[in-house]
Amino acid sequence: MYAGTVYDGRGLQPGGSFVVRRAAADGVPRWIFRTDHVATDLDTRADTAYLAYRDGELLALDLHDGTLRWRHRLTIAGAPAVPTALTATQPGRLLVGTSDGRILDCATT
Repeated sequence: MYAGTVYDGRGLQPGGSFVVRRAAADGVPRWIFRTDHVATDLDTRADTAYLAYRDGELLALDLHDGTLRWRHRLTIAGAPAVPTALTATQPGRLLVGTSDGRILDCATT
């Protein structure tokens, strides 16, 4: 899996960021998920891809076909937070590092 952003000289355009999962054998994309925001990190566990975005959003995608399972705006005590690092530690748990140096142990279900 890979997350990237395409810039065209005018800055980030709608749909200009993406996550792609490629087939290991030949590199052909299995699926592409497009978004308007820059990804800061991604991790996978079992059949789910977890993504963190610079706008404060966390997403879970089906690892097999790229469909959106859930999305969540990260807040801490009601204040917006920016996720910068993800680690899927065990089923139903996700460690989220934030731009202000915190590490959150979050439930994914």
